[in-house]
Amino acid sequence: MEAEKLREYVAQNREWEKQLTKRNQQYIFDLNKALDAANLPEEEKVQVLHEMLPVLVKEQKDGRTARQLYGTVSERTEAILAEPTKVESSRPVLMWVDNTLLILGVFGLMMGIIGVLSSQNNQVYGIVTLILMAMVGGWVFYLMYKYMYQYERPGADKSKRPKLWKSILILIGSFFVWTAVISLSALLPDVINPVLDPFFLVIIGGASLLLRYYLKKKYNIIGSLSMPKNK
Repeated sequence: MEAEKLREYVAQNREWEKQLTKRNQQYIFDLNKALDAANLPEEEKVQVLHEMLPVLVKEQKDGRTARQLYGTVSERTEAILAEPTKVESSRPVLMWVDNTLLILGVFGLMMGIIGVLSSQNNQVYGIVTLILMAMVGGWVFYLMYKYMYQYERPGADKSKRPKLWKSILILIGSFFVWTAVISLSALLPDVINPVLDPFFLVIIGGASLLLRYYLKKKYNIIGSLSMPKNK
């Protein structure tokens, strides 16, 4: 988790803690001490509390306490240590790579399968066009997250949301750039932008999705178009 996001989570956690009942505040205080004693990394502790606190604030309105929801402090500590929290990564470069591999995988498989099933190789895009389509499209998907979707996630600071008109203009402009890159690259000569055999497109598409799956699991990358998790 980048430093700015960590500071944002810490600030949000403090605001939520102020809204807790005395009993729940004591529970969180004791849990913090237990996690510190267990040497849980600060980043993971912040993430754990960021997931717990909004739930406590909501549920305490109906009279439910932290102990009722999570068990004793010892039980909750053991559960956290048994399954360490994976800190979500929203680093732009990782999200861009994730989006790029998704687009390359989907279009590679789609074009490859259609080509394999067709009696003729009627591929529209060469490999350079396909790669540029995925790379620029990955950037466009990231902009959608940056200017819109991230503010729908739990705990997001909606006061930082850009003006709607600004977001729309930026996204429309980025889509025009995406379209222009695809159209212009398609004009490149075949020697630079060769059309691959559909079989190789299937391999490229499948390999891209497998690599995306591996990186997503390793770095816990936030999907640019993923729906917010319900708490």
